[in-house]
Amino acid sequence: MASVIYVGISTEMLDTKPLLQQSRSGLIRRESNGIFNFSSNLIDVLFTVDSDSPTRPFGDAHAQWSFSASGNSFAFTRQHDETSAVAWSTNLDIYTLDLSTPGQSIDCITCDNDATDTDPSYSPTDDSILVYRSHTVPGYESDQYKIKVYNRSNTKITLLDGWDQSIQAATWSSDGQSLYLEIGEEASNVIYHLSDIFTNQSVVRLIDNGTARAVNPHPIDNETFVFTHGSILKPTNIYLYSSNAPIRPLTEHNNVLLSKVIISTTAEKFSFTGALNETVWGWHVPPVSGTPTPAPLAFLIHGGPQNSWYDSWGSGWNFQSFSSQGYAVIAINFHGSDSYGQNFTDSITGEYGSWPYEDLKLGLDYALENFSYIDPNRMVALGASYGGYMINWIAGQPEMSRRFKTLINHNGLFDMRAMGYSTEELWFTEHDAGGFTPYENPEAYERWNPVNHVENWTQPMLIIVGARDYRVPETQGIGAFTALQRLNIPSRLLYFPTENHWVLNPLHSVAWFEHVLGWMDRWTS
Repeated sequence: MASVIYVGISTEMLDTKPLLQQSRSGLIRRESNGIFNFSSNLIDVLFTVDSDSPTRPFGDAHAQWSFSASGNSFAFTRQHDETSAVAWSTNLDIYTLDLSTPGQSIDCITCDNDATDTDPSYSPTDDSILVYRSHTVPGYESDQYKIKVYNRSNTKITLLDGWDQSIQAATWSSDGQSLYLEIGEEASNVIYHLSDIFTNQSVVRLIDNGTARAVNPHPIDNETFVFTHGSILKPTNIYLYSSNAPIRPLTEHNNVLLSKVIISTTAEKFSFTGALNETVWGWHVPPVSGTPTPAPLAFLIHGGPQNSWYDSWGSGWNFQSFSSQGYAVIAINFHGSDSYGQNFTDSITGEYGSWPYEDLKLGLDYALENFSYIDPNRMVALGASYGGYMINWIAGQPEMSRRFKTLINHNGLFDMRAMGYSTEELWFTEHDAGGFTPYENPEAYERWNPVNHVENWTQPMLIIVGARDYRVPETQGIGAFTALQRLNIPSRLLYFPTENHWVLNPLHSVAWFEHVLGWMDRWTS
């Protein structure tokens, strides 16, 4: 293919060919040899509706469509406006379709809301009722998700309207009377049980630690479900919850591998007074070698920015990968992080380089004062996405940058105005700049722009970019690398031609850690 012409700004410019992701229905049967095959022809349940469902680019990560219990109704999520507006609008809507009568038109049940509505789920016992997750603020991907109940009389009820946490997922109990809710809460992903959605009163927290997800209720016993659970100290496995028995693991896939390595057995939450005189939380993971001798520090800065360092296990940015190499790990959930209430999350809007930066300075001070084994002369700061932005921002603030022997920036924002014109998520930069485009309010983009402080850069830096990153385009990293080279600052560019905003290929992930840890060791040894 010599060239491609795009007629609008959309996420078609992703890693794969722009194929339509329309929902289709068919019967899958497991053969005697254990292989699953289609045993019927696939039917386009959207009846040629020209729409992407699941929505791009992340819709397939959630349950964006649902069949009713009888199979006569179908609900799905689509972009309200699939022109170029998808680049600056978060307006997803839920549509329903009567499958019992071919040729019926689709009905939009959420078009009165200009923000996101997604993840419809029909009651397992009543075709007329479904629940879905809903935002209130248009153009804001990190707005609080509330759970709503809809029935065919066109009434909508917001459940737990007084809560200040965002609901990550909702799963029906098998009797259709209650919901299991996944909620981010103070850096854990916990599970609540809303025992009766029609009285909306009794809520009980069932899982209160680590990262619990993917609730799958028992088909008969409403007090039993399976779920996944992991933590900083333990990889994710499948567990069984029952109201009359202790929680027990159903899988222990990594036990053999874990027996061959040494990992930290301590992950400590700590808090301090941060910006705005508010409480800010962080994580401390000591090196596997213990704390009797001074240890170098890996000071990790998360992306998002409306995200958190959760009590979870992952292949990328795993705290254990640093602690196992002799580093202490400090990770601050600064202002703007989620799971600490919506006001705390919203506080970063228009304040990219202020409150979070203040939190990081104060958090580092707290760590050095309270974890005295950390060597203040062998510290490294590293982050990705917004975390990479903060690395660039820190680089231009000598009172902070010179505390670190080196900095590591993965896909970080370097020039905020250029970012505002080149990211595929224009709604992201526009919201976080206070609701303005770069041409409406240039100052909103220049106020916390790292490129304006390059003359203050002094510290060595490793920069990592993915050629297929359309969230933070590769030129952001290349621009920062050029600045370092022109300033004659020791620097290196790690370039992944086939990776996007994340390093997903397992072999590339190994290479990532080899280069990152090698660079850290070079400057802290």
